[in-house]
Amino acid sequence: MEKMSNIEWILIIITIFLVILLFRYIQLKKQIRNLADQVNELNSGNSQQMLDISLIDKDLERLAGILNQYNIRQRQAVAGVLRNEEYLKESVANISHDLRTPLTVILGHLQLLQKENLESSQAQRVKVIFSKAEKMKELVETFYDLSILEEQQTVPEKEKFNISNMLINLITENAVALEKENILPEINLPDYSIYVYSDKNMVERILQNLLTNAIKYSVGTIKITLMEKENNNIIFTIENPMSDSSEIDCNRLFDRFYTGDKSRHNGSTGLGLAVVKTLVAILGGNIVAKVHANSLIITLEL
Repeated sequence: MEKMSNIEWILIIITIFLVILLFRYIQLKKQIRNLADQVNELNSGNSQQMLDISLIDKDLERLAGILNQYNIRQRQAVAGVLRNEEYLKESVANISHDLRTPLTVILGHLQLLQKENLESSQAQRVKVIFSKAEKMKELVETFYDLSILEEQQTVPEKEKFNISNMLINLITENAVALEKENILPEINLPDYSIYVYSDKNMVERILQNLLTNAIKYSVGTIKITLMEKENNNIIFTIENPMSDSSEIDCNRLFDRFYTGDKSRHNGSTGLGLAVVKTLVAILGGNIVAKVHANSLIITLEL
């Protein structure tokens, strides 16, 4: 067999080199595509894994390492934003809740002042202050409602408390609003105190929102009933007559921004009953609404 010439050896070496180069190129392209897929999964939120940096090319490994460091910093930044957001929501909820009671007291004293024998200019000033205080209370309650609706991880802090006393206190606090609408509530309570084991602040907010809704839309006596069932569950019912109950869609009553009676421009945000539904679900209760004899009846079970 004839010996291969130098040119033939060179061609073989070049061929082997090209094959190795092609193989490396194919492997490199495959790893780049794999790296791109991993980055895409991270961007789309479908994966939380760090990028694989066991690569054949050192520069590519370095790039993957830099991307991992960037990903870690982004996660830390997002976590920080979420913590601040949760803190802000909690702060808004707590501040709004704490402001509601003093604002109610302010409104009560302003209403008493309006009944005094004031001079015309004084009466006008009190009227303006009363109007602004009412608006402030509405804004505070709206902030609280929004914070509750946006909070996805609210955990109830349960304790035993007297819900009978809570209901009486709420009705007393809302005396200004009731008197303004010329509403005298009909209250039906058992002759003993009812206690529940639940989140006190959440239950208070539920009852307050239901009472506020009834006052806004009632055209007569509001009937409020609290009773205890044999299984230790409590039933709270609030009923208010309406000018036109045909405008109420009970299937949508607890939806966000649903205001029902479109003929009345009362400034309602449509958030109050949505908050009620959210809080009742968190507490594992049940709430339903129905229209009967031109009255809206909402029944809460906890």
